[in-house]
Amino acid sequence: MSSPIRPRSTKKLSQIIVENLIEKIQSNEYKVDEKIPTELELIDQYNVSRSVIREAITELRSLGYVETRHGIGTFVKEQKEEQSFLLSNASLETINDIVSLLELRISLESEAVFLASERRKDTHIQKMKVALDDFESHIGPSANDGTVKADYDFHIAIAEASENQYFVDFLKYLGEKIIPRARVNAAEKSTLDLEDYLKAVHHDHMNIYQAIIDQDGLLARQMMRAHLSKSIKKFRQ
Repeated sequence: MSSPIRPRSTKKLSQIIVENLIEKIQSNEYKVDEKIPTELELIDQYNVSRSVIREAITELRSLGYVETRHGIGTFVKEQKEEQSFLLSNASLETINDIVSLLELRISLESEAVFLASERRKDTHIQKMKVALDDFESHIGPSANDGTVKADYDFHIAIAEASENQYFVDFLKYLGEKIIPRARVNAAEKSTLDLEDYLKAVHHDHMNIYQAIIDQDGLLARQMMRAHLSKSIKKFRQ
């Protein structure tokens, strides 16, 4: 058994293992269509818990490096050159990473909401309203991460209202990691007045929602840009 691995800076054990396994795949130590070590072998190799190994394998699968064949094991997948853009959980480990993603979202979602204002249908409006109500129901003294999914659902509903499937596909590819507070650890969250913050987010969402209802694309774009810019300012602080 090798010595226990230790996190470097703020990296989680699973992130270190993911990076190590990717290095082995890229160096052909683990070749395409070759089975990687079993879960138990990896536990012994890295001297970590089963949950850490499972988290690492899940991340490798989401990045497209491996596939699990039921009852057989986990195998290395062929990497296509055009699949060069991969955004993993391990890629978003610092505040600067979160801010960079928010900057990307500003350009993407400002245009999506403009188009949504022109093209939205009643079904889109209803879906936004459901997400807004869900978000509001989780605001309170015991505010929890139930708002993360509601927040994500609201932004997905806007992308769908744009009637441009590429906006939808890209945001769904990013997943709930587009919601910055989902990437902040518990220690950092405890320093924030979360309830007041969530109320402010909900207020922004309502303004965006009303602009979409009014089919005021310019205002909706302005509101979305201001909303995401506030998050950038907050996390930079």
